Amino acid sequence: MATSGWRGLLFGLGTALSFSISPIFIRHGLADLPSPLLGVTVGMVASTLAFGVLLLFRRNHAPAEPIPRQALMLQLAAGILVGLSTWARWLALDMAPVGVVLALGRLNVPVVILLSPLLVGQQLERVNLRVWLGAGLIVIGSLVLSYYG
Repeated sequence: MATSGWRGLLFGLGTALSFSISPIFIRHGLADLPSPLLGVTVGMVASTLAFGVLLLFRRNHAPAEPIPRQALMLQLAAGILVGLSTWARWLALDMAPVGVVLALGRLNVPVVILLSPLLVGQQLERVNLRVWLGAGLIVIGSLVLSYYG
């Protein structure tokens, strides 16, 4: 289901806001918690609870189709990798300035754009000049914030 209009815009802006303010909470958490792993655990529990609340209010309550085993294994692997990368991000924020970590973290955008057509196929992931321009602006914006912010 494609979401368009103001609702879709709000979801996009909400995601951008969450990504932009999360390092602030991480930095404060690192100051108060004895271990970055504990901070990741607290963050994951909070995210899981928030997602659970959202699921309670979803509109479509149709029974889910069974998920193929291969898809489950890929999702499990992705979840483990995301967990490890989140932990690594917390460690990086504990050791380096927030701006540097954010600027390096935004390099994931061009990497994902480069690799996604190879993984899912070009018919599903259409990368064009407009997408690359957006990726460039994201990286440039993070560098500007890092060096001048």
